[in-house]
Amino acid sequence: MKDYFEKYGSKFSTLGLLEGLMEREGFSCKAMFGGLAIYYDGKMVLVLMESPGERTYRKKRYPFEIWNGVLIPTFREHQQSLIAEAPSFRSHPVLGKWLYIPMSEPEFEGLVEKLLSMIIRRDERIGIWPGA
Repeated sequence: MKDYFEKYGSKFSTLGLLEGLMEREGFSCKAMFGGLAIYYDGKMVLVLMESPGERTYRKKRYPFEIWNGVLIPTFREHQQSLIAEAPSFRSHPVLGKWLYIPMSEPEFEGLVEKLLSMIIRRDERIGIWPGA
């Protein structure tokens, strides 16, 4: 776990929120598209993104930062049930099949904890297999 903090901790201030998952067998991560992709048992289960101020994509402006929070890889057919459990999860405006928790969300840390408990329980709705 210490190695992850040494390698990525200066770029991702939210990495500490993942400590409970990082301690588990099967955890791994790697840099991806300016973010940090988190894997559990080989499945990509979340992506940390920390680009404060980014509200525009392809000339469209959004009312919240779109690359500053946690991306939740999932499939569209799972979104409704996940949002029913955690109404602050929202569809990402660019990666529409994924969900998103913006860091500006007042309950951000609690929502990440909820997401982590779902991941640890191996909730089938969370995550995608690489190459799928």
